[in-house]
Amino acid sequence: MEAKKKKLDELEEDLFIATVLSYEPEFIHHLEKCMDICFVGLKGTFEKKEPANEDEVISFSSAMQAAMEENFSITDKMKKIFTDFHYAIDEVNEKIYFRSSCIIKIFSCYLIQEKKLKFNVDNEIFDFLFYFYYQSDSNCKETAKEIFVDFMVNLFRFIIYRDFLKLIRFFNSDFLLKPNDNHIPIRIALLDSLNLIGELNNSVPNKENIYRIIHAIVGGNEDNVKKYCLSLIGRSSLSQKQITKKHKEFAQRYINEKKL
Repeated sequence: MEAKKKKLDELEEDLFIATVLSYEPEFIHHLEKCMDICFVGLKGTFEKKEPANEDEVISFSSAMQAAMEENFSITDKMKKIFTDFHYAIDEVNEKIYFRSSCIIKIFSCYLIQEKKLKFNVDNEIFDFLFYFYYQSDSNCKETAKEIFVDFMVNLFRFIIYRDFLKLIRFFNSDFLLKPNDNHIPIRIALLDSLNLIGELNNSVPNKENIYRIIHAIVGGNEDNVKKYCLSLIGRSSLSQKQITKKHKEFAQRYINEKKL
């Protein structure tokens, strides 16, 4: 009888552990949704609508990092916890991708230094899942939610602190001007918005002359000008030299402002 009761107790314990751990995929999905929301915030914060000088951006980035450390408490402890968080951004689908095992490990380290609830060493994630999903005590649930929100806010701050320059470059690849760069694609996009390239494409029999005319106007490397023009006049171009939607939108907005 004693052995049977012990066996039942063990089964109940195993079932309890399995039930709590079964919430981990749901928690990871919750993390992914929160990171996607962060992406929208990052994009809105870092995306510029017009050309920016890269030297000025680099200088501003250094000042921003110093300000983040001072005003948002980017402590050495926080750096140690979050430094191994890496991610990939899919700008088309507006999502951030990361390894769930990576962020679970980081979150586990974050929980160790938490004082609002008790977390057993080596079982931090289990304890959190218990508080967050399973615990009937509403106060514990609310405290677990607060811990999670604080974690996401601190992670978001750290990403901005660590990756400010990288994010500026990522979101503004079309508009970040390097020293001595006359930004040929924007000039060509302006000519396209004025319908000059379309008119030349219809009226100039020798297409090579189109590139030469555009090059005479905008300057720069003639071969690059040709590649940019190819992306506009209906030919398939696999070159990285492309007039993008952002270039076109900027050019049209610039012309409309001047009309006003």
